[in-house]
Amino acid sequence: MKLFTSLLLFTLLVFTACGTSSDDCVGDNCVCPVSGGCEHECTAGGSQCHIQGSSGPVDIQCADNEECHVECASSASCNVDCGNSSECHVTCPATGCEVTDCVGAGCVVSCGLFAGAATRNGSTATCP
Repeated sequence: MKLFTSLLLFTLLVFTACGTSSDDCVGDNCVCPVSGGCEHECTAGGSQCHIQGSSGPVDIQCADNEECHVECASSASCNVDCGNSSECHVTCPATGCEVTDCVGAGCVVSCGLFAGAATRNGSTATCP
């Protein structure tokens, strides 16, 4: 019984600690938790940043000048800073999405599953 109680307490502490973090991903290849929002800052010099958003708001900071792909089409809102990456692909929800520091031909931002390309103004792309 003591072992069961200890395991239960340990499990509760681990999940409580995970829930209090402002970064919802472990590593730069991440599937965000199903419910609630998700935020992550990709590691400079780490692996390519590939984030699958959640149903809540998504806020991603890509590492400067490194590949970054974010899928947030089913999210409530999505904000991505591409960090001037030469390859930044973001699939946004139809509305409520802003992608900044997205430069060059490698910046590909779409709005919704069928809505088409985002509106571009310099290095910022938005989905109304």
